[in-house]
Amino acid sequence: MKKKLFLACISFAAIALTACTSIVTSDGANGVPQPASDHPGYDATFSIKNTRVDGESQINVLFGLFAWGTEGYADNSKLSTFSFLPSSENFAKSAAVYNTCQENQADVLVGTRYILTITNYFVFKKISCRVAGFPATMTGVKEKKAYVLPNGSVFWLSQAPTVVK
Repeated sequence: MKKKLFLACISFAAIALTACTSIVTSDGANGVPQPASDHPGYDATFSIKNTRVDGESQINVLFGLFAWGTEGYADNSKLSTFSFLPSSENFAKSAAVYNTCQENQADVLVGTRYILTITNYFVFKKISCRVAGFPATMTGVKEKKAYVLPNGSVFWLSQAPTVVK
């Protein structure tokens, strides 16, 4: 009986203490993020540096609900998806973007590339994220104006639309 209990304890400890590590590389490259809108307002203008910068973050997640390990996160990084439980991977990406922007005095990162390293212990997860991109700083805004096309469509743009015939 003691041998069976001992073997069961050893088996449980081996399973509980063994971790699964996965590495995911993704490319979030896109242009300077602009608010998608068809109404009056403003378009931001950015100054982009030609030097790629990088940064990282590491967070810990318990039961897939509780996350800690970062001082801040980029709330307008468009990484989160609508769900009941936010994605811990997107939380790590957002924290890495925040850290990189803070270190380089940037407002946004353009042409981002993420490398996620996830170590999963079933109830506990360690997520490390490394992000690289070009830092961009907002230099001003341009007011949008209404442009009416010959077909009657109205577009709110900060510059006149190009008409191709």
